[in-house]
Amino acid sequence: MENITEIDELIKLISKLPGLGPKSAKRIVLKLINNRDEILKPMASTLAQIYKNVTRCNSCGSLKSNLNGCMNCDKNKEKFNKICVVEDIADQWSIENSNIFQGYYHILGGTISSVGQRKEDLLIDSLVERVVKEDIEEVILATSATVEGQTTAFYIQESLKKTKAKITRLA
Repeated sequence: MENITEIDELIKLISKLPGLGPKSAKRIVLKLINNRDEILKPMASTLAQIYKNVTRCNSCGSLKSNLNGCMNCDKNKEKFNKICVVEDIADQWSIENSNIFQGYYHILGGTISSVGQRKEDLLIDSLVERVVKEDIEEVILATSATVEGQTTAFYIQESLKKTKAKITRLA
């Protein structure tokens, strides 16, 4: 079969998604092509809308819609005194699904790493600002147990020393 450049490019892009390799990507592309009107066209439209309207909030790191604002920051009608600090949005979703935490979330956007991610790249300064501005009493650090996660948690603890917030870690 003659290779079609657009299909090859789509297979490459889909295979970059977590848990998907080239074989899975090929099956997905075939499903999309065979269901152009039911899946492919609406997906293309939705992806274009997401690209246009969904960004990362500069304050809390969560996803926000240009149309509706940040759902995490807009929780102000419910006044909380706790912030749970996580590495990425998937971590926030996991904790939200468990229904064990009632409070604000702060998504760092990764961890401090010796090979790429610098503390300046993370939303640590905005976390300190939020703790002070919103009079937060407790900051729960829910970073991973990796060396990078522990390093990031330690740096956050040092950054929050001048605030009156109690700092706790997940077990």
